[in-house]
Amino acid sequence: MNHPTNQNARGSALTTLIGGIVILLATLYFLVKLASSGYHGTVEETTDAATQTRIQPQGSIVEGDGVPVGERKGDKIFAKVCYQCHAADSSTAGSPKITHNADWAPRLAQGFDTLFNHALNGFNAMPAKGGQSDLTELELKRAIVYMANQSGGNLPDPDKAPAPTESAASGAASEAAASGAASAAGKSEAAAPAEGGSGDVMATGKKVFDGLCFGCHGANSAIPDTPRVTHKDEWAPRINKGKDTLFKHALEGFQDKGMMPAKGGNTELSDDEVKAAVVYMVNESGGKF
Repeated sequence: MNHPTNQNARGSALTTLIGGIVILLATLYFLVKLASSGYHGTVEETTDAATQTRIQPQGSIVEGDGVPVGERKGDKIFAKVCYQCHAADSSTAGSPKITHNADWAPRLAQGFDTLFNHALNGFNAMPAKGGQSDLTELELKRAIVYMANQSGGNLPDPDKAPAPTESAASGAASEAAASGAASAAGKSEAAAPAEGGSGDVMATGKKVFDGLCFGCHGANSAIPDTPRVTHKDEWAPRINKGKDTLFKHALEGFQDKGMMPAKGGNTELSDDEVKAAVVYMVNESGGKF
């Protein structure tokens, strides 16, 4: 019987060791190759991935789908961020669900500035920017407009809305100053425009209604226990309470079966504008204020 010599044993062990090292190195190489594949194309190639690798800007921050920050549209932001709480079938309590007009109507009635402020800074259980801190203010506006307009709203495209000019801002300031001076002239004088029910009052009332009140008081509103314009049967018992009572409820807020916030949630409205909106709705619904 032949017995292996010490020299043969050492040779066999060395061969085994070298073979193990080669296998280990090969395994590591393929693991690294697998982990790094698919992210960039080889620059010498002519594939789409290679072209994008060659021309991509340095320092560009992009979303998971490759859209640069600042260029994301409302529907994409909704699908990525907002849908968790605001999807049509969401079970998140207190969150208005998209396409549910009744959920959005009282929010729309508060005005876009309030909606934007809540989304920007957070509100109740909603975190600032919905928890997506890299959203720009314009992107946030796009998301709000997208959800609102899918849910009974008619907000303008924030990308097309013109920025206020200096002259417009000056005019607004002058108008505010004039309104303040008129208020100081006396309460009875300030109430006079709403008393007459003139064409100017109706025009002012319609403007306020279209911009604010339609959310809850529109003819097709789904808000319960809220009188809808042109629905005479719903307005008749309110009209019977008298003009002063309706004015008081609109100016100060009122809660019975439903809830009416003071000035419809827009405290920047003057008393005359609120009264004009009441006159408009009443006169369009069988009354004669």
